Amino acid sequence: MAHSVPMIGLRTEELPWIRLLVTLLRHPDPTVPELARQALLYLSHASDTAHPPKPETREAL
Repeated sequence: MAHSVPMIGLRTEELPWIRLLVTLLRHPDPTVPELARQALLYLSHASDTAHPPKPETREAL
């Protein structure tokens, strides 16, 4: 029997990607989960540098 667990902040169109990620992380070959983990770290770091925080601007009075 399948169980459904809701997650706050997760959109329905993202569910296939989450399922794929969980499948990769649970793969019996130990290199597959490690490669998936490294890819996630890479994407996390790349997204941080691609969109640096905008400096606060003050409006002229």
